[in-house]
Amino acid sequence: MNYTMLMERSPEDSSFLAEGLQKCKEITRKYGTSFYFATQFFPRETRDGIYAIYAFARIPDEIVDDHNKIGKAESLAELNQWREKWLEAMSAGCSDDAVMNAIVKAFRKYKIPVEEGEAFLRSMFMDEEKASYANYAELEEYMYGSAGVIGLMVTRVVGFSSEAAFPHALKLGYAFQLTNFLRDIKEDFFDLGRVYMPQDELARFGLSNEDIERKICDERFIAFMKWQIERNREVYKEALPGIPMLAWRGRLAVRVSYVLYKAILGEIERANYNVYLGRVRTTFRQKVWLSMKALAGIYE
Repeated sequence: MNYTMLMERSPEDSSFLAEGLQKCKEITRKYGTSFYFATQFFPRETRDGIYAIYAFARIPDEIVDDHNKIGKAESLAELNQWREKWLEAMSAGCSDDAVMNAIVKAFRKYKIPVEEGEAFLRSMFMDEEKASYANYAELEEYMYGSAGVIGLMVTRVVGFSSEAAFPHALKLGYAFQLTNFLRDIKEDFFDLGRVYMPQDELARFGLSNEDIERKICDERFIAFMKWQIERNREVYKEALPGIPMLAWRGRLAVRVSYVLYKAILGEIERANYNVYLGRVRTTFRQKVWLSMKALAGIYE
């Protein structure tokens, strides 16, 4: 830690914390368009906490997804270095890095356990060590760290009326991630060399990684995608009862996130399931319309 710098710019200085939160906000806006849109429905204080959690997740994710990295060893070394820096800051309660300082302050303020952060980072290490998943149970182990614990963290930031909210928050994290996996089959394979679709489920429909490499979108792939979307929607249903258990001031933004992410499944269907043609997404007009529906309590 640079103590000279700390004397010049104390992490306890409100302007230093504001600088870190602003940078976390910029990271959220740059990488999470639908998510950033939904965060606008949070109260200001909650929003700042959410930006810090997003930055905590996004920075390591970018390390393992960096297309320009030289190799796996370099990526693992950088990720390990970031983890050690985070653990050191968590122990000290502050950092001379503005973004890290904002992240640590959010973890402390909302009593987010270090174990949840460690679970997330374990999944980031898995991204460098594992290119495919034999079955859904293996994938779920990955999703617990990469998405489930993010749902738990967000629940702590938003506030909750019952501990029963947490299993549903875990499911919401899974639901969002499954939607991302379905939308990004092409990008995950060609840009990152990963297949998140469970191998036994591909085989059940007569598909393999070679079909993904050849961008095959035939009746087998369409049947596979229909089955995946149906399961994804079931996971959304399992997550839904948790939303009323959240603090009311932050509940709306989670409702908006729920309908925006779920709507991506509808866009995949409208593209006739051919996710190889381009990344499906909702338009700004759709986001506004869906947000109004969420405001009215309509989730479909």
